Amino acid sequence: MTKDTRILAPSLLQSGEGSVHKIPQKGRRTIGVVLPSSNRTVERVAHAFLQSRPGVDVCVARVPYGGHPASGYDLESFRCAAALLRDARPDVVLWNATRGALLGFDPDRTLCAMLEDMLGVPATTTSLATLETLKTAGSRRIGLIAQGDRNECDKLIDAFGKEGITVVDSSALGISDNFEAAAVTSDELEEVAFRISRDSTPDCIIVWSTNLGGYSLSMGQTRLHIPILDSATIGFTAAFSFLDGQKTGADA
Repeated sequence: MTKDTRILAPSLLQSGEGSVHKIPQKGRRTIGVVLPSSNRTVERVAHAFLQSRPGVDVCVARVPYGGHPASGYDLESFRCAAALLRDARPDVVLWNATRGALLGFDPDRTLCAMLEDMLGVPATTTSLATLETLKTAGSRRIGLIAQGDRNECDKLIDAFGKEGITVVDSSALGISDNFEAAAVTSDELEEVAFRISRDSTPDCIIVWSTNLGGYSLSMGQTRLHIPILDSATIGFTAAFSFLDGQKTGADA
């Protein structure tokens, strides 16, 4: 007996001998995500979100981690990523990375305007979503766990301060290789967060890199009694809010 080795199209699912059923696509929503090329964490966070949202797809495109001008982004790489995502017809697009805060947030607003113009759908970023999250919650005194060195952390403190958010305590992990940030364990992050919460009692603590694994801590899996916000999680929460009709644009 010859084995059936037919390869089914992605829109088909084999069910029983020689029969197929179409996977229904009508009504499915899609989040388009742009990531830095070295990120190893965001897709795991997406998978966790999708466990409770079976009607949503997440489609990912990447841009180089390096090579951006000091004051902004290499927009051509984002145009290429957006062109690829356009083929998947996303309902919202998310730049799930934290560089925008280091730049002072305005470059993220410019980036969103470009993505919205190209794709015709709302766009947001992790940095802009974080500002909205903090202000909506009334969290004006925060603790910050930053991936980079002290100089980079101080720039973040200044950028948040100009947006009315005071960083009352911070920890710079000193990781310059973005790829290596994904190797930091949640237990290690919790220890840093515990020290910040003990010494300065902020309203919340932010794990500031979408390649740091703060998702489980943001879900309350911690001994701390204040919220820990994970940057990758904030980005996806904002994107799902767009899908659910609670937002209409990057600064909504």
